[in-house]
Amino acid sequence: MEPELATDILGRAVVTIIEMCLVLIVPGLILGLIIAIVQGATSIQEQTLTFLPRMVLTLVMVAVMGSWMITELLAWFSNLQDIIIQGFN
Repeated sequence: MEPELATDILGRAVVTIIEMCLVLIVPGLILGLIIAIVQGATSIQEQTLTFLPRMVLTLVMVAVMGSWMITELLAWFSNLQDIIIQGFN
């Protein structure tokens, strides 16, 4: 395997991992920020007030975006399989 090909595969893997994580993390961060602003404005400092909505939102995002995530992973692995097969020819 050539170093350029290995670097390309690793780069695509990192980009795919970042995409998968961002789909789950960014909505939780936005919701956490909104809740923090509301808590600051109302002086309510309850820890579960931030944890439970973020957990529920993450589960909803997995349910909504799960099929896209699986499709992307399958496409990446299919591409990797094609690269491996071409390497033996």
